[in-house]
Amino acid sequence: MASEEIVVNDNETLRNVFVYIADGVAHKYPSPAEPVVLNQEGCRYTPRVFGIQTGQPLQILNSDNTMHNVHAASQQNPPFNLGMTRHTKQLTRTFSRREIMIPLRCNVHPWMAAYAGVLEHPFYAVTGENGSYRLGPLPPGEYVVTAWHEKLGRSEQRVTLGDSVKQTVDFAFKQNDSLPE
Repeated sequence: MASEEIVVNDNETLRNVFVYIADGVAHKYPSPAEPVVLNQEGCRYTPRVFGIQTGQPLQILNSDNTMHNVHAASQQNPPFNLGMTRHTKQLTRTFSRREIMIPLRCNVHPWMAAYAGVLEHPFYAVTGENGSYRLGPLPPGEYVVTAWHEKLGRSEQRVTLGDSVKQTVDFAFKQNDSLPE
């Protein structure tokens, strides 16, 4: 099974980078009622990296015909470790506090991993097949934009946005000697 820790796209960008507004959001945003879905399929978590708002339901599915468990090793929210037999097809949980990032593992299949970024606002995204992301629209102001990667760490930039201005913010992660090229 190929590792999903570092996925480099064809255009040499990274997949599964969680990008979010770390500071500068002043307004309160209601929690969406629509759940974020985390599926266990083919003995993998899909998606591997995702964002969710505080209070928004996390719907955990087991699409495999085998036992899994979902072990959320959260620090700011109550951790959980829930068994899901092949007959348990769905569980729902919520997170009440901001937390970047919550690792989720399956103790039955140790290669299974996912990461949840919990925020009080909707300004987050995960890079996909072309390495791009989109946040917003954001009101004018000063923000700290942070990019998180499970192996390469964090990178952040300060940006100032005006009215109706689109801005590109690119991130670069430094590869250390222990990472494959």
